[in-house]
Amino acid sequence: MRKNNYGFTLFEALLTLLLTVMILLTFSFAMSTSNKINEETKEQDFFKWQQAMDALSYESMRLEFVSQSGNVTKLYNESTNKEYLLYLKDGVLKLTGDESGYQPLLDDVSFFNALYDKKEYTLKIRSKFHGRDYYSELVLPIKKGE
Repeated sequence: MRKNNYGFTLFEALLTLLLTVMILLTFSFAMSTSNKINEETKEQDFFKWQQAMDALSYESMRLEFVSQSGNVTKLYNESTNKEYLLYLKDGVLKLTGDESGYQPLLDDVSFFNALYDKKEYTLKIRSKFHGRDYYSELVLPIKKGE
């Protein structure tokens, strides 16, 4: 008499269970690593944003607001007697000087808007940098005589 074995043996069931657990652990590890990398990138982007805003409000720069035309903001440094332009070009947020070239503040910027509020003496900056929205307000006096 011949036996028909249509079911799984204990060994086959345990082997299948072990493989399933290993696959799930690998997937869990990959997701955890991905989330960690994403969080670190977010922190680095925020740090770069803070550095850019610090460069604009740095004490030795002593920038003053001059004017705005479209999305170009003209600023002035009284101690060096130089004018600077703040604008977005080709995905790079730039601060250009008269004869000094430009300082790239941020790269991979998809949106930039700066508005000066004359009542509060603040330059309100909105930007989309690496797919994340950022906002900052910088206190800048108005250049005398403007």
